[in-house]
Amino acid sequence: MLLPIILFAVLGTILFIINFRAGKHGEGLQAGVGQLKGVIPVLVVAFILAGMLEILLPEEFVRTWLAREAGVRGIFLGTFGGMILAMGPYASFPIIASIHAAGAGLGTVIALITGWTLLGLSRVPFEAGTLGFKFTLIRMALGILFCVGAGLIAHGVELLLF
Repeated sequence: MLLPIILFAVLGTILFIINFRAGKHGEGLQAGVGQLKGVIPVLVVAFILAGMLEILLPEEFVRTWLAREAGVRGIFLGTFGGMILAMGPYASFPIIASIHAAGAGLGTVIALITGWTLLGLSRVPFEAGTLGFKFTLIRMALGILFCVGAGLIAHGVELLLF
């Protein structure tokens, strides 16, 4: 977690200096604070939800359905769980992190993230309406294959390295 913080701090400092030279640093800071005000409530609720989820997930459920030992079963569950996780990254990643912390296997977590990224059901009505239902079905089928494949690769890596 330290490396991303350092990278963002360096990037933020560089952008601040560039904006300072242009005399627009105040506008940039105001815009950032405005965005922060909108995100903070979502983050607080998401982290509380994630903490509650981590505690509420029964150890037996995680071991049977989500852990490394669940194998393909966990990967499919992760793929379809990601598909129904209709939230933005500020809410989704704390929830995904809590599932990982509860003991979910790497393959399951990778399938969950790729399912959330590629298969979000909240986008289907817009996509089908603009690109057509046939296109949406083909993309979803390919997305499922990709998510399961990514989960299987991650599961193999986990078995080899951990």
